[in-house]
Amino acid sequence: MTCRRVLLGLVLAAALGARSVRGAGPEPSRLWEAWPHAVQVPPFALKHEGVRAELAAILARHPELFRIAEEGASAEGRKIPLVVLGSGPTTVLLWSQMHGDEPTATSALLDVLEYLGRTRKTPETELLLSRLTLAIIPMLNPDGAGRTRRTNAQGIDINRDALRLTTPEGRFLKSVRDRLKPSIGYNLHNHSPSLTAGKQGPQVAISVLSVPYDEAFSENEGRLATKRLAVLVERLLEPYAKDRVARYDMDYTARAFGDSMTRWGTATLLIESGGFFGPDEANTLVRLNFVALLGTLQALADGSLAAVDAKAYDAIPLNTRERLFDLVLRNARVVSGTGLPPYRADVGMNFPPARASFAGSSGRGGRGGVFEMGDLTDFLGKTEIDLTGRLLVVAPPGGEEGWKKTLPGLVSRGHATGAGILTLSEADLSAEAKVWIGNAPAVAPGYGGDFLVLRPEGEGRFRVERRISPVEP
Repeated sequence: MTCRRVLLGLVLAAALGARSVRGAGPEPSRLWEAWPHAVQVPPFALKHEGVRAELAAILARHPELFRIAEEGASAEGRKIPLVVLGSGPTTVLLWSQMHGDEPTATSALLDVLEYLGRTRKTPETELLLSRLTLAIIPMLNPDGAGRTRRTNAQGIDINRDALRLTTPEGRFLKSVRDRLKPSIGYNLHNHSPSLTAGKQGPQVAISVLSVPYDEAFSENEGRLATKRLAVLVERLLEPYAKDRVARYDMDYTARAFGDSMTRWGTATLLIESGGFFGPDEANTLVRLNFVALLGTLQALADGSLAAVDAKAYDAIPLNTRERLFDLVLRNARVVSGTGLPPYRADVGMNFPPARASFAGSSGRGGRGGVFEMGDLTDFLGKTEIDLTGRLLVVAPPGGEEGWKKTLPGLVSRGHATGAGILTLSEADLSAEAKVWIGNAPAVAPGYGGDFLVLRPEGEGRFRVERRISPVEP
């Protein structure tokens, strides 16, 4: 398999030279500052009609920037626009949200269109649009997006339908590829925010993969190009997501679209958005996608991609699954509600989507509660609390009100003072905690109740320092 159109763009490097980012590609800060933030609603709030409205608004601001070349139809009849712009000999196909609950890149693609409209008369954008033809499907699975779920209305994962083509959305994507014969494809997704960059690295913001086309992971010019693109993504994002770009685990799945695209002759780069815990997480991920997409497209157009060392791809750390919790409580003495004596343990918890940093972002099934206990030295928390010297005790059910109802009974039996100081031994506290939760499950993976953090204040005296809930703020 060869990718002659890719090579046509790459050989331009000798004449055009390379720019910054360790010798190749655009300047990251310029792209970061150029982000237009055209889509004002959060990614998970952008549905089918919103995408169509955004496209119409961009076209109204920048007439004739692009054309809707054709429209497919979802299983429920929603139109799926194919946006085409540019007139270059190298065709690049970008598709997003084939999984309906993976929307980050959809907003980023709309931002790329807005940027190209604003800069259409600049030499750089004129070069890009003269060297590349961009074919963009911003939302392949509108039915799934409307439900905020992975599958389409038939209940089928479109990304596993490349062979049978049972889904109308999959058939549309395949027909676009067969007709346009793009040299490069961008397969744009979201993955769990609970992945880390290597076993001890931070939370992954972006994962990349040079998608294979056979079981042997053979390498041809197309895969060399997507390896260079992956390396360039890491370098472009380094100032803003340092050590937070990882390599996606590689396998070969013939029924998957990315693998099939590469096998069919469209060398495909997978970009997966993870998490970026902190303020404005959703927009930060959109902005990182914008930089990655626009920067790599510019490098394809001006030939500077050829200066990127494909061998550096293997040095990108592999992402590691399920090593990151929303909250880790370290070094607690746990009173579990079993009546057993307190024991030392770390407790890893995740929040439900309503408390996660942006809708749909909570990992490990989206449920709130305890997911692992014991020695969690090898795990990380987006937030970590050191409870050294503290007791972590199961709380009476009912949240804050439940504790207020329980406290008078403790006072009447001489187990607490009016100031809220518990006056009982650890053994009595363990017995009380067992009574508090009754027949409810004690602390173990799956526990979803509240905890009280107790600070010792002398022999047999404990002050309630705080309450920790996996559900309530």
